[in-house]
Amino acid sequence: MSIIMRKRLLPVFLTLVFFMPVSVNAYDFGLLLNQSAGFSGDGTETDIESETTIIPRFSTLIGDQGDFFVSASVSAVHQNGQWDIIPELLRTEFSWGFGSTDLSIGRIVWACPLNLVAAGLFDGAHISHHSPMGNFVFGVWYTGLQYKGRANIAMTDEDITLLDTPLDWNDFANTYFASRRLVAALQWEHPSVAEHLHLSVALVGQVDVNNRDTSFHNQYLIASAALPVGRFVFGLGGALEMGQYVNGNETDFRFAFAADAGVHWVPPAPFHNMLSLTGRFTSGVADDGNVYAFTPITAMSHGNILQARISGLSVLALNYTARLHHTFSAGITASHFVRSDLGTFVEWPVYGETNGGYFLGTEFFVNAMWSPVSDVSLNLGGGMFLPSLGNAAPNADARWRIDLSFTLALF
Repeated sequence: MSIIMRKRLLPVFLTLVFFMPVSVNAYDFGLLLNQSAGFSGDGTETDIESETTIIPRFSTLIGDQGDFFVSASVSAVHQNGQWDIIPELLRTEFSWGFGSTDLSIGRIVWACPLNLVAAGLFDGAHISHHSPMGNFVFGVWYTGLQYKGRANIAMTDEDITLLDTPLDWNDFANTYFASRRLVAALQWEHPSVAEHLHLSVALVGQVDVNNRDTSFHNQYLIASAALPVGRFVFGLGGALEMGQYVNGNETDFRFAFAADAGVHWVPPAPFHNMLSLTGRFTSGVADDGNVYAFTPITAMSHGNILQARISGLSVLALNYTARLHHTFSAGITASHFVRSDLGTFVEWPVYGETNGGYFLGTEFFVNAMWSPVSDVSLNLGGGMFLPSLGNAAPNADARWRIDLSFTLALF
């Protein structure tokens, strides 16, 4: 079955790329090659991860108002002592412009205002309208046709089990695709209220269509604001979540919230640089049961070493980045992680312990990027997470990680 599936993917992609309508009058083709490796350990053992990815992409104009873009990838991933071959159809988008209105259909990139509830690729359509009152966007998407590692949905225990299950070519349908959810969003954005304030507000809802014994549906109200003042940019945002957890004939109504704030400063220097202090808070389960752990649709990880899902977790980070040369940039980040309750976050370093404190520890990470020419880049990052700087598991061993990646773009 695996050989048949792999042979079918290439003809489908080539058909999309080359058999275009006769109105096509310009096109562009490119290829991206990426080789990455990760080394991590905790003083007793070392893990090695490796990934090789090939990403072809194709774009073309359709008539005077439309365009088409398609990209795909094939990755060879070595993790936990085994190799996996993972094919993906990435962004595949048809776009048309009608004056001040744009329509996009396909596998589309979209993110909520806080880049917290949902972000990434979604299958569906969205329409946007630009006016003096701001930009209005309405979209409807489906998640169940994507690779589960790309959609990265972990809203229920069943979703987490699916994510942790290795891809099995003999059971492709049940181990490749993401959790099936229908997502809709209505968003308004104004880039310059009173010529200074950037505002964005969104209503986002998702319906669980997995047809399991349990299901989780929820809605979000999200808002963010950014205000530049001289060399500073101040940001503030928040999200309210209202959810319905259904188990058989029983429905549990849930309320949760999240907050996001940041201060960004551009110090005077002969090179581009920025110093940022950011904080992100998500609710945990309250003792009285009226508030639950905040659960985003997309489980974006936080931290380069901890790589934790943000549900029931808060992060305070200090970051400095600098572009020291037009070919070289570097940054350093210190992130402190705090549990919002003692039961939602159960991963390393606590491993389910509920007797410790709330402070997980601090992560220090340094990264550098060298790009001698526009189509070649080399990235190196490394750091350490110290549980001893918290009280949740102060005796746990420190964990370190080194990441290395090389990217070559062929146009």
